[in-house]
Amino acid sequence: METDTTSTPAVAEAQARIDAEVALLRLPICALLTRRNALSPVSRLPHEILAMIFLYQAYSFYQDPRYSSTWGAPPWANISYICRHWRDVALNTPSLWSFLFVSPPRWTKELLSRTKMLPLRIRINVRYWSREEMIFLEQVTTDVTRIQDLSLKLPRSLAEGVFSKLSTPAQLLHTLRLFVTKSGVESMLVPDTLFSRETPALRTLELYRCHISWSSPTLTSLTSLRLRDIALSSRPTMTELLAMLCHIPDLAHLYLEDALSGAEHILASQHSLLSECLYLPRLLRLAVVAPFSAVVVFLSNVTVPSKTELRICCRHDTKFTPTYAPLYPLLQQRFNTTSDVGPVIHTLNIKTTEPDVGIVLSTSERDCDVPFYSMYGQRHLHEEWDRGIPLKLDIEFEAVSTKCWFRLMGDICDTIPMVHLRTLAHFATTNLSGPLPSWFFEVTFGNLQELRFIKLSQLHMQAWIPALSPALCQDELRVKSCGDIFAPALAELQVTAVICDYDCCRRGVCEGCDGSAWHLHEALARRKAKGHALKKLVIAGSIYVSNTQVEELCKVVDEVDWDGYTEASSDTSSSIDGEDAF
Repeated sequence: METDTTSTPAVAEAQARIDAEVALLRLPICALLTRRNALSPVSRLPHEILAMIFLYQAYSFYQDPRYSSTWGAPPWANISYICRHWRDVALNTPSLWSFLFVSPPRWTKELLSRTKMLPLRIRINVRYWSREEMIFLEQVTTDVTRIQDLSLKLPRSLAEGVFSKLSTPAQLLHTLRLFVTKSGVESMLVPDTLFSRETPALRTLELYRCHISWSSPTLTSLTSLRLRDIALSSRPTMTELLAMLCHIPDLAHLYLEDALSGAEHILASQHSLLSECLYLPRLLRLAVVAPFSAVVVFLSNVTVPSKTELRICCRHDTKFTPTYAPLYPLLQQRFNTTSDVGPVIHTLNIKTTEPDVGIVLSTSERDCDVPFYSMYGQRHLHEEWDRGIPLKLDIEFEAVSTKCWFRLMGDICDTIPMVHLRTLAHFATTNLSGPLPSWFFEVTFGNLQELRFIKLSQLHMQAWIPALSPALCQDELRVKSCGDIFAPALAELQVTAVICDYDCCRRGVCEGCDGSAWHLHEALARRKAKGHALKKLVIAGSIYVSNTQVEELCKVVDEVDWDGYTEASSDTSSSIDGEDAF
């Protein structure tokens, strides 16, 4: 039987009537769904709250340096497609569309129209110009007076052309970030014609591999200044820097990251550059990454309020072998406990990663996870502000020696009051911790009556185990220096990625070895016998530790938390998990 599949006018007319009926039914269904959605919790949020949520998402994208361009609608535009209510809120929030990246001309025009003449936030991050990027620049710079936040990351070959297009006054400009890549040996000088030097609202300025005239009146109204990776030939002298800061009275944030040259000659002359120290009364954050001599000279000529958070990284001076003594009076002044303004240090973090030594002091207890500058670089330098860390100090050595480490740590611990220290963390990735004698830790930290928590990471146990053990009657030097019990209030010990002595575990004897799990058990057993039992022991990722050893440790410690990691390779398990383990 044949079926006629041809469409006749009668069939088409019938389909059209059915489509009309469907449309009549769809409209009331959509209206019912809209009424139903209006009863959901998210739809009952006030419009202002929903708009704030949308703005937070857009701002997060804008602040993320990984997000530099959009070859279509910006990601947060999708919220306008969820439902009618969300679309109405989004389209009636002009500030939501004021975050601009390099976009196709059609979308740039649409976004600019949605802003309804509000101030603009613009971020341009390009490696080379394409036609679309040129059109985008023309579109967003048509009215420079609307720009409130501008971030430019460009190669030097393009920067000059872009700066020439930004020659009219920017009355609303509040934040300006200039990143010049491929700048060569010398940093690029930003021309005076930029915005005709008329930026009365400018408060935040960041310069990366570029610089301006250090006497520019543009700087006087700033509250935040960041100079980073300035070429040696373009860096301000210490005198120029201090003169510049004298004219920025409202400065709250100051970041000098590889922007200062060594000041060996000034440090050697031992004379002050100013008749009296420059006081920055409103400064809340200060970060200095510079050669040691520049750090000391700068801190010797500048004073800050006690509430100011400091991030200091002392780089090695290539032409100067420093004695670190000039640094200690500055720290002592900062942590003066003779008055009520000095911060109380509760946590000390020590890091030894060749060739660097890092120290982090914190007013928070158990604050052991703070990153060190020389381990993680500038990317993490500003991640932990406002966390009650008054000082983060990194000191770089050209070559670390045990003797140098002794002197540095001993002097700093003598300089900064540690009487209320409750947390001590020691992180090491070099063999520096291996030969350290136990008396160093006993003498340096043995008198800390409030020390409750110790965390040891990636080091050998040779020096720490004798320190944890109560003194024998013949240890007259130790008893005199730190008493019978090291850290009598110690309640918890955490060892992570620590290497116990494998040979001693096999032999079951001690001939100069004190780094095995057996010796840890012995030390903690003696503490318990003296009435100072450890409440908790945490062992994680540490090799040459066995089930039998952990069982024995449970007899002298109230709680043992072990991750079950045993040894470096399977062929050693039988030799450390037998009767000779303890």
